[in-house]
This record gives sequence, structure tokens and C-alpha cells, in this order.
Amino acid sequence: MNSEGSKKMSKSTLKGAIVILFASALFGTLGTVTGLAYQNGMAPASFAAWREAIGTIMMFILLALGIGRPAKEERIPFSKVSGREKRNVCIAAVAFMTFSLAIFYAFGLVTVALALLIFYTYPAFVTIIGGITGKETITASKIGALIMALGGGVLVVVGQLIGSPVQVRVLGIILAIVAALADTVYFTVGRDGYPSIPPAYATIFFLFAGAIVFGIIALVTGGIESLTVPFHKPSLLPILAFAGVFGAAIPTIMILSGIRMIGASRASILALFEPVVGVVLASIVLGQKMFLIQIIGGVLVLGAAVVLQLAPEPKAIEKSTQPKSPKV
Repeated sequence: MNSEGSKKMSKSTLKGAIVILFASALFGTLGTVTGLAYQNGMAPASFAAWREAIGTIMMFILLALGIGRPAKEERIPFSKVSGREKRNVCIAAVAFMTFSLAIFYAFGLVTVALALLIFYTYPAFVTIIGGITGKETITASKIGALIMALGGGVLVVVGQLIGSPVQVRVLGIILAIVAALADTVYFTVGRDGYPSIPPAYATIFFLFAGAIVFGIIALVTGGIESLTVPFHKPSLLPILAFAGVFGAAIPTIMILSGIRMIGASRASILALFEPVVGVVLASIVLGQKMFLIQIIGGVLVLGAAVVLQLAPEPKAIEKSTQPKSPKV
């Protein structure tokens, strides 16, 4: 690869890293936003249903504005999308809903920080699977970044356990593992499992399916009253709007785009920036105390991002991580 090509690839890698970090930062707001919704009487499943539904509506608005919409010459009729890609996007949708449901129920059975410790092991699974399948190369720099990011994530989450009682249940542990494995599938399949389906279209599919599933769960567990709470408490509307737009629609399309730009393993490692933002925001908005080990953990996660940027993927892998996808 000539120097000009290397520079273009480096810029693409940097752009992809920034996209993933920004998306993770937005996802990191969900812990605080969810807490505020619960304080206002919103049930978890109902909150999730509203979040996905508003996210779906926002995605249609973005597409109407031309954001995330592929150029006319790049559009492929759905009838011409291969059966393999249709199958893979359905697998990704099921994984998307599974990890959301599993981690939601895990939070109700074990201490939230403990569930997160287990859940955030998924970057290791993504990296290992990428290496085993030959889709991505496991390099020394990537392993180093993974160790730094995982270590940093552990320190950030462990800080939440300081001074708090720990609740442990076997089912909660199992559900946290299921969530990690489902997210592994989501990242892995998202890499090149449905390249001709634009991230924006896939996002709409995921969010719409999630809205239906979570809505049904809310109706079964809490009745229609659980879904109509926002109509009786207007203070919930801005919270739900923020969750749908900035905690669902925008970060989901960005994550999918970023995975295609830099690969599943790199994206999953950088996604560990999410708990860092979550802790900082909880400290600012909810007044939760932040400990030194959490600050150190945040520095380690950011350090992992630097390591990944300074050590680009081998040439063959770089080429395979650049399927067609619209600009976001």
C-alpha cells in the first residue's frame, strides 16, 4: 500500500474510532437517564419500549433529512439483498434485543456493578472470535489495548461497589453472561454480515423490533397503564425524548457504522468508554461519589484508544473492513 493509501486508511481508522467513542459516550448517558425515568414512576420495560419507539421515529426523521441515507446509485432493492444478509440482520436484531433484555433482568437479580463487570467481558469474546474465524488479526497491540480497556472498565465499575452491599444470584450471573454473548454476536455479525444493508436501515429494523417486543413485555407485566405513564407525567417526556434520540437512534447507527469502518474487535474495545461516561455523568447529575480508581480506569480506557489508533490493522484486514456504508 502506497503512502497516500496509508494516509487515507489512517484517516478512516481515526474517523471510525471517533465515531465509536462518541456513540459509546451517548450510550453512557443511559444509566443516568434511566434512573431519572424510574424515579418518575416509569417501569423498565415501558421505558425501553418508549425509548425504542422514539428512536425509530427519530431515524425516519434523519432519513427524511438525508442523514444516513445512501446515494441513489448505491441503493439496493430489498428484493435483491441476499438471503444470507437477510438472515444475518435478523440474527443481529435478535442479539440486540436479547442482550438488552438479559442485562435488564440481570440488574434486578444482582448488584448492577457486578452485572456490568460480567457484561463488559464481551470485547474479549469479539476479539477471540474475530481471530478464530480469520475475519480479523489478533495483534500484540490489539491484545495490549484489550487488556488496558478491560482493566480500565473493571476499575470504573468496581468503584461503584465501594461501600455498597453486593447481591449475588446465580440466575442474575447467567443472564449477565447471556447479555455479553448476545452483544458479542451483535458486534461480530455487524462487521460484514449484512454489508449491502445501510446502517440507518438496520438501525430502524432493530429499534422497531425492540419497541414491539418491549411493548408486549410491558403490557404483559404491567398492563396498559404502564405504557401510558408519560401521558400523566409530562416531566417524563423530555427524559424519554433524550433517551430515544441520544440513547438509541444516533448511537446505534453510529456503532453500526463504526464497526464497519474499523472492525468488530476494535469497535468493541473502544465501546468500553461507555461506563467511563456513565460514571462521570452519574457523579455530575446524581451526585454519586467518584473514586480515584475510577479516574485511573478512565485513563486506561482512553489509553487503549490511543494504542489502537497508533497501531493500524494489517493490510488484508483493513481492506475487508471497508464495505459500502453511507456517511453518518
